[in-house]
Parts: sequence; C-alpha cells; structure tokens
Amino acid sequence: MRLNTHFGAALAAAITAGVALVPANADEAAEPMRTSWGVPDLQGNWDFRTITPFQRPEELADREFLTAEEVAEWEARAADSKAERDITPSPEADASQGDLDVGYNSFFIDTGTQTSPHMRTSLVVDPPNGRAPANTRDALWRMAENRETWSRSPRTPADRPPATRCLIGFNAGPPMVSSAYNNMMKLVQGPGYVAILNEMVNDHRIIPTGGGEAAPEHIRFWQGDSVGRWEGDKLVVETTNFRPETNFRGSGKNLHLTEKFSRVDADTLRYEYTVNDPESFEAPFSVIHDMRRTDDDVYEYACHEGNVAMHLMLSGAREQERENPDAVDDTWLPTWFKGLPKKEDLLAAAEAEEGSADEGE
Repeated sequence: MRLNTHFGAALAAAITAGVALVPANADEAAEPMRTSWGVPDLQGNWDFRTITPFQRPEELADREFLTAEEVAEWEARAADSKAERDITPSPEADASQGDLDVGYNSFFIDTGTQTSPHMRTSLVVDPPNGRAPANTRDALWRMAENRETWSRSPRTPADRPPATRCLIGFNAGPPMVSSAYNNMMKLVQGPGYVAILNEMVNDHRIIPTGGGEAAPEHIRFWQGDSVGRWEGDKLVVETTNFRPETNFRGSGKNLHLTEKFSRVDADTLRYEYTVNDPESFEAPFSVIHDMRRTDDDVYEYACHEGNVAMHLMLSGAREQERENPDAVDDTWLPTWFKGLPKKEDLLAAAEAEEGSADEGE
C-alpha cells in the first residue's frame, strides 16, 4: 500500500505541477535549471551505458583520468568491436552446444561505445586506487551458498535467481550499473517526490524527498526502502531494508546505500553512490557514474510473458531427474554465475590459512 500511495502521489503531483522549468539567470551560468516549485530539475530519460570499467585496470595503476587521445582510442575500439559483432554470422547451432542460457544474438547486447563523460579510468573513485574492496568471508560464503542453490535442479521457483524469475533486474539496482542491455532510466519529479523508472524489468522507486525515517527494520523490499533529502542542489537518497536475495557484488540485506543525484549540465546527470556494508566488504567504496540525456523512450519490459519460462524450467527439471535421478552437476547454474566461489574452495582456503597460522606460532 505504501508503494501504491507514493506512486499515486508522485504522479498526481507531477501532473498538477507540470514539468515547467524556471530558467536560470543568464548571468548565473552555474545555477541549475529548476522546477516550478524551486528544486533542481533532474527530470529526463537518462542513458547510463558506458565502456568505462567499474574498477580501474591494474595496468593503469594510480592514473585517475584518461587523456582525450586515450578516450578517442577506447571509443573507436568499442565501436569497431560492435560493428564486427553485428556483421559476423552466428555459428550453426547444434545439440552439443553448451551455455545456451547466454545464447543472445549480438543484436541485443548494447553496452555502448562511449566512456563516461568524466574521463576517469574507472567508475570507482574511492578508494583512490579505483578498485572496490574485497568481500568478507561472510559475503563469500553467501555467494557460495547461492552458487550451490542455483546449480542444482530447481524444486520450486525460489531455487532460481531473482533475475531469472523477473523479480528484479541485474542492472536496475539500486545502485544502477551499466550492463549488457536496457541501460536507461526515466526520472520524473513532483513536489515532495522523485520517481525513478528503470527500463530493465521496469523496476521503479517512488522516493520521498522531504527526509524522514526508513521503514521498520523487519520490513524488507527488493530494492530497499529509499528516503531522500535535498542537500544544496544535490538530491541525497539513503536506501536500507533490502531483502536478503538482493545482491550487489556480494552485498547483504544490511547494505546501506547512499546515492546522490545532481545536474552537471543540460545533458549530463551525475550519479554518485557509496556502498557501506561491513558484513560484506572490507571497507566502504564510492562510485561516480555520469549519465547522458537521451531522446529515446523507456519501453515496456516484458521479460517472459505469463511466466511461461518458469513452468518450462521446472517441468524440464523433473524430466531431467526421471532420466538420470543421480546426476550431480552445475547444469542449472547460469553461465554468468560460474565465477562465484565454491564452498569446497573456501573451506580449503580457510584450512590452509589456519595451518599457516599454526606454523607461525
């Protein structure tokens, strides 16, 4: 009910107030465009595709920024790679082909061909080395448990990852991250509220901007509970109360995410966020991800209509069990999760570390 109330309030406020803007004084170029009710205007359709890596490549060491020549080189290489994918015929499919869960035609992959406007060597800006801190042991163990669950034949829909069930998108967040496709969001404002609609799975958040308390700790949301406030010309959004199934690079249900939205210029929305989750990361880390205004619209995202795919997955699992009831493998593990740690590897590493500690005494 709370979400529906916020959604209706935001839309009603936006319709009533309109999208009228108060132009900045021509003599004050730095003054942002404002809404008719006086706050900075953040509205628009925003494209967050980028080829800037999330973490700084190790070979760039302590370099924070690219040169203009390097930006041109990176973007030319990305454009050439996309063009090559578009014209290269797909191989003939056959029954022995593996990893069909990621058999996307390259037409659907759209990671962009531009670096982030800030020309940084990574989206991570703190720590200064441009690399996210390591996961804690608890986080690694949670990831290993997910790997184990998602590897086995599913008994119920709950045995599949949330994105496979079309519950949440893998780039919609929060935080929002550039990924394989659907890297767009629409932001609309009304007095006292901001609404963010992501193209991926059409996930949306209705965020009050007058501050206030988060929901009680026992109430959990797929995208967390977001409360916003204005700090000068920046919209600051604090999000907590995530569900345990929500995961950002190994985060847990007690993730505290701080997002900041501000206008750099007419065509750029600065999106900053800080990830604070001591149970999952060895230290907090911060990201700056500039988004570009686009005239493209945010379209409906159907995922799999009527959830038919889930019925097929479960019926396929039962047939697989009938054919080979003793089979143990990772057939059901989506290819993009095969990099998750395995329990046996974590246990072996912990045992080796304990042995080394004993030898040092």
